[in-house]
Amino acid sequence: MEKKVAAKKEKGEQFFLKQITEKVPSTIKADPTVPDCGYEIDHVYGFSGDRNKSMLYFGKNNNEIVFSTAALGVVQDLTTRKQRFFGGGEKDKDADKYLPNWPSHQDDITTIDIAGGENRNIIASGECGKMSTVHIWDTNTMTSIANFSLGGTAKGVAALSISPCQRYVAAVD
Repeated sequence: MEKKVAAKKEKGEQFFLKQITEKVPSTIKADPTVPDCGYEIDHVYGFSGDRNKSMLYFGKNNNEIVFSTAALGVVQDLTTRKQRFFGGGEKDKDADKYLPNWPSHQDDITTIDIAGGENRNIIASGECGKMSTVHIWDTNTMTSIANFSLGGTAKGVAALSISPCQRYVAAVD
């Protein structure tokens, strides 16, 4: 590998990896105020079915589907094609990537499961990342019911399942 890099340097070829060392000129001042406009998620296109298996479920009735994309839980009505979202909250620009007790996912969702029977509106979802969390949320209100972290040594939730009695969630790191 080092020989190839040295050969490219000798030939003067441009590298695809480049360290950026440019700094903002001291004459330019950034405006720290929050813009007057906001954003709202209207519709999400895309689904990571190639990487994540068993990530698409029918909801409480057969007129809706539940799936995830990136760090969002999505519930889509099949008749109106309207979507509702779990997650997508705004963070402060200077905030850490992972904040403790954040009400939704902060990294890509890797697995979901849906409760059975009358509670088919209860979803458990797990995420990847160094601060992996599992969130239990309700598709009726699109709010978190509970969440727990797998700890600092976790690398991500590989699989999870809601128990048949619906009192427990099993998660695999």
